Amino acid sequence: MFTLKIFSEVSLDPIIIFLIEECFAVKSAITKTPKKNWLKTSNVNFSPVKINKFIVTSSFFANSIKQNRFSLTIDASLAFGTGHHYSTKFCLELIQELKKRKNNPLTVIDVGCGTGILAIAIAKLFSSRIIAVDNDIHAVEMAKRNIVVNKVSQYVKVYKSTGLIGNHLNSRAKYDLVVANILYNPIKSMMRSIIENLSNGGSLILSGLNLKQTKHLKEISKQFRLKVINEKKEANWGALLLKKI
Repeated sequence: MFTLKIFSEVSLDPIIIFLIEECFAVKSAITKTPKKNWLKTSNVNFSPVKINKFIVTSSFFANSIKQNRFSLTIDASLAFGTGHHYSTKFCLELIQELKKRKNNPLTVIDVGCGTGILAIAIAKLFSSRIIAVDNDIHAVEMAKRNIVVNKVSQYVKVYKSTGLIGNHLNSRAKYDLVVANILYNPIKSMMRSIIENLSNGGSLILSGLNLKQTKHLKEISKQFRLKVINEKKEANWGALLLKKI
């Protein structure tokens, strides 16, 4: 039987707890938590991290870090993407790999942008025209805020959208770079639309994958005339840099 851990600032109705345990066949463990600003706490605990040239930090630590072109000030709130997880770390490394290869994408879309960290990094590295999309309105609002803080509003526009389909997106648009740091199933389901919107010779970064899923996507990529340019592996996580040939 699984144990469901519940953290709450108030006491919970025992009848509700009983119903949850019966419906989902779980055992509950309830912890009463103090009332505090958890979003502020998460920013305080989000210590600076260096990923090659990029230094990523929250606004709490920003004043203690020497700011330059490669400084990324990212507050997460309810959104994903701070550079501490392998999936985002790999993407930041692969974005810099493009720069080393003198591959300068002019048009970019970041699918599932979360905090907007990857769109911001691309804007600082390439000064591209970037669209960042997410299906979560909380992520969209946080990404917009981070983009303003990092002074890249002239390069990045953020929209609420599921994948590459949305009211503000051109279904026939071609992108020189598509970044999707999400999960295996949504990536797999969107592969055809991603390829259709990827320009010839364009690059694709896929992350949020375990090693088995990474291997499977490498096989799928062959069907879409994609060449593996680089691959990241660490602690059962993987990411791919692909090129449309």
